[in-house]
Amino acid sequence: MSKPWPPSEEQIQNIASSALDQSQDKDVNVLIYWENNPNLMIFDPIHYADTKYIKKKFAHNERTVLVTIGKVD
Repeated sequence: MSKPWPPSEEQIQNIASSALDQSQDKDVNVLIYWENNPNLMIFDPIHYADTKYIKKKFAHNERTVLVTIGKVD
């Protein structure tokens, strides 16, 4: 089931936190497609669909996470 676009700031922060928990990298880069499967995280993405995107970067301790959310894949 799809979620309303665009995701809220809280939802984006939750994705960032989850990505940091799932990766040991110092600088994390994660992509999700919101309307397809917002629970599927693609780490270090290479290819991007032709869709609308939201990008947010967060810092936590000495780590960073770049969250890219595409509307649809």
